[in-house]
Parts: sequence; structure tokens; C-alpha cells
Amino acid sequence: MNKKGKTKLFAILGICVIVILIASVFISAENASLSDSEIKDIVEEKTDNSVSEDVSSYVKDFAEQKGVNPDEINNISKVDFESLPKEVNIENVNNANLAIYEINYNQSDSKQDKLFVVTYAVEKLASQGDIIVSQDKREFLNFGFSKEISSGFLNSATGVEGSSERGYVMMRSGSITGISTSLDLMNAGNAEIIIYRNGNPVNFGNAFNSDLAGTFKDYDTQSKGTVSFEAGDTISAYVQSSDGTTLNKIITLVEITTN
Repeated sequence: MNKKGKTKLFAILGICVIVILIASVFISAENASLSDSEIKDIVEEKTDNSVSEDVSSYVKDFAEQKGVNPDEINNISKVDFESLPKEVNIENVNNANLAIYEINYNQSDSKQDKLFVVTYAVEKLASQGDIIVSQDKREFLNFGFSKEISSGFLNSATGVEGSSERGYVMMRSGSITGISTSLDLMNAGNAEIIIYRNGNPVNFGNAFNSDLAGTFKDYDTQSKGTVSFEAGDTISAYVQSSDGTTLNKIITLVEITTN
């Protein structure tokens, strides 16, 4: 190519760049001319009733990050997991706390397109009352006894026999929030699993009462803060039965909630 041809090519490229820059300025100016309240009104108008205000705001922000102007959005709707669109392919995902939102928008004057937003479903999380909030964590202390016993402290998961002074030492403050037990009653009678904190029984445990021998189970839960402990406290478990009652194969699980 001669020098004159190269000069002409650079001139054409320069004009194209200028046109693109001018178009970008007009698009940005058009979007900037919309106030926050106007953008909110547009999004609310295009959002299905099934989508909450918090979710629609999040989806709108996501769309803007992908270069979609709010006034180009035609509809925001929640996707049904039972009938996913062909554009969405999700495998090995538990949908218990997930939600998918579909954004229909105008890509141009003659073409429409879609965006899909996968996020946590705030409504589902809020409806699950058993979820622990803040920094709370659940842990489990394992106790048991594999031989026949009438009364005595249960062993830890390591096989070490517990006592009023020997047990699991707490590393953080927290609460005892649950206990479950499975055991064999070798004959008719009563039995009780008692939790000890620093050598003192607490008013929380499992109880058994049967006129027949057999395998039995019991479980109980309580609110956080009902039976509390501090870092350094020792937790152990004790089995106690009525006169003449023998137990075997005791498995006890104590749930603690730490801060």
C-alpha cells in the first residue's frame, strides 16, 4: 500500500473511533439524565409482584454492571426451579436457599435479550427460624458406654471415662442447646442421662421409663442462653437408673452453641 492509501486508512479509522466515543458519551448522558427516583420507578414498573423490593434493587444493580440501562429493562421475574429456561443449566446445586431472576431487556431497537442472576434467596433464609445468626456455631460432644452399667459417668469419644472433673473443656463461651440418647434397657425400669457442668448437674437431659426391655431413644432441645457455660468449663455426662435397672450400649450426643 502506498503512503497516500495508508493516510486514507488511518483517517477512516480515526473517524470510526470518534463516532464510537461520541455514541458512548450520548448513551452515558442519557443514562445520567435519569434520577435515582426515576430509575427506581422504572424498575418497580417492570418487576413482577413475586420479586421483593430488595431483590429488584440488587438485580437492577447487577444489570447495570453488565451494561444494561434501567430504561432498557422490559421485565424482571423470578425463575421457577421446576421449569428452568433452556439458557440456564445448573447441575449438582441444592436449590433450598437459591433463587434465579430473569431480566428481559432491549439490546437494540430490533432485538431483545436476557440476563439471568443466580443469588441467595433472602426470603427463604428469613423463613428458616432454626438458622443460627451472627457468629454462633453448633458443635457436638460425643459420650457413650458400650458395656452394661447401672449408674456412672459416660466415656468421651476417645474412650476415656468421664468424671465430675474430667470431660470436654470448653474453648469458648456458649450454651447447651440439645441432647439425644439411644440406649438398651436390659430390664424394666427408669433411667436418666444427666449433663454435668464443672461437676454440678444442670437441669437438662434425657429420661427413659419402660415396663419392658428393649432399645429406646430420646432427644430434647432448648433455647440458647438457658444453660450457659464459659471458656474453661468442663462438660461431662452421667447415667443414673433406678434400683435393679441395667443399661447397655449408650450413645449420647450433646449439642452446644458457641459464640
